[in-house]
Amino acid sequence: MRLLAILVLIAAATPAGAQIYRWTDAQGRVNFSNGTPPPGVKATVVDASAKEAPPAPESTECYTIRCQGERMEERQRRREEQDARAAAERAALTPKPPRGLEFRKYISIQRGMSEGELLGIAGEPDLVADQGLAYTAPITVQTGPNVRSAARAGLSLKSYTYLPTPGDPFTTTITLVGGRVSELERVRKF
Repeated sequence: MRLLAILVLIAAATPAGAQIYRWTDAQGRVNFSNGTPPPGVKATVVDASAKEAPPAPESTECYTIRCQGERMEERQRRREEQDARAAAERAALTPKPPRGLEFRKYISIQRGMSEGELLGIAGEPDLVADQGLAYTAPITVQTGPNVRSAARAGLSLKSYTYLPTPGDPFTTTITLVGGRVSELERVRKF
């Protein structure tokens, strides 16, 4: 008899068709209740058997462990992307190690050779300095039929520097005037 009474009480305590209501109060808070909402508010019935989903756009609240974990993973992914981008920027800003100029290449360089020939033998320099223009002495040029006048030519002036390395302790500076090797200087630095 006692068991029957307990079962009747349990059945009466849990309504078979219990509904869950959702509404927003005057302060903007979202409320959930299985009781009837206050009069005058627009309430919606929530399906109790619904599966979890991302929070609604109008609500940024996140109370489930799953939702919080997904947000944390998203923040970690964004942070890793930022760290990778920052590492790539730092790598781009770090100077290249000096290449130097081996002696066997140095002795192949001659005054008067073109800039292309120089780069073919010595390779890319460690430092390039564009020093502007070098002006030549006045010369006469043809400016019209039977007319000659004085003129000056501006030639580009560049300096290529190959820094010392442990295997080759010499600093080599090559000056180019008008795209041709003009001066060679090789100094021991270590």
